[in-house]
Parts: sequence; C-alpha cells; structure tokens
Amino acid sequence: MSGLWKKVRDAFVRMLEVLLMVLVAVMTLTVLWGVFTRFCLGHQAHYTDELARVLLVWIAMIGSALAFGAKAHLGVDYFVSKLHPEARKTLSIFVQLVILALALIVFVIGGWGLAMEQMGQQLPALPIKRGMVYISMPIAGVCIILFALENVAAIIRTPAEKLGAQTKSEG
Repeated sequence: MSGLWKKVRDAFVRMLEVLLMVLVAVMTLTVLWGVFTRFCLGHQAHYTDELARVLLVWIAMIGSALAFGAKAHLGVDYFVSKLHPEARKTLSIFVQLVILALALIVFVIGGWGLAMEQMGQQLPALPIKRGMVYISMPIAGVCIILFALENVAAIIRTPAEKLGAQTKSEG
C-alpha cells in the first residue's frame, strides 16, 4: 500500500470511527435521558425512543462498513484453506467481487431508492425526514465498495502462496 493511499485510508477510517463514537455516545445519552424522564419525572420525553432507533440504524450501517474495512467481520476459512493457493486467490477475488456487487445493488441502489421514497415523510417525534434514516444505507454501501476494491487490489498484488485469511479472526 503506497504511503499516500495509506494516509488517506487511515484518515477515512478514523473519520468513520469518530462518527461511530459520536453516534454511540449520543444514543447512550438519549436512552439515559429517556429512562431518567420516565422514572424520575413521571413521563418519558417523547422523542427519545425514536431518536434511539434512528441512531441504532446509523450505528449498524456505519459499524458494518467499518468492520468490513477492518476485516473484523465473520468468516469461515476452513474449506478455502484446503484449496490450492491459486484457487484460493481466485476464490478470494470472486468473494470480494460478490460483496462489491451486493453492496452496490442492495446498499447503494436499493438504499438510495428507499431513502428517496421516504424523504417526503416526517418522523412523528423528530424534525427529521424518514429518508434521513435510510440514507445511511448508501453511505455504508459506498464505504464497503471502497474497502472491497482495496481488498481486490491487495489480493491481486499478493502472491498466491502468501495469501492468508480474509478476516482477522481466521488469520
């Protein structure tokens, strides 16, 4: 990985991590505020449940993209490790291309369509359009696509005999 690309990638990953930390902190405070208002003030603040749900969707989408980029996702490498190194390399590239296609079709195209369909609807308890909840899908999809392209390039550059596991849990 070139020095410039590594710096850009590291900055991008750090930005996603900071965004995720902020979202988790806001969700934690929202839930705590909801519990406090319910049990100490006698009635729960009306927006806390809905805001927590919106934040959970964003956390799940951004977190899944970040986990994929860090190769911290679930993977089963038992049968793949039994293959000839060249077959393992070909299969690894194929898997990344399938992930890329699914991220494009499901997350980017499907998620964008869903978000745009919902932009006309207001959330009941928040001054946010419902589409803003679902816009997290194409954002996560673009991140997954970038990470998958990076993985394909790394797999192609790596000699088949030196190609290891595709997730940290397997290596």
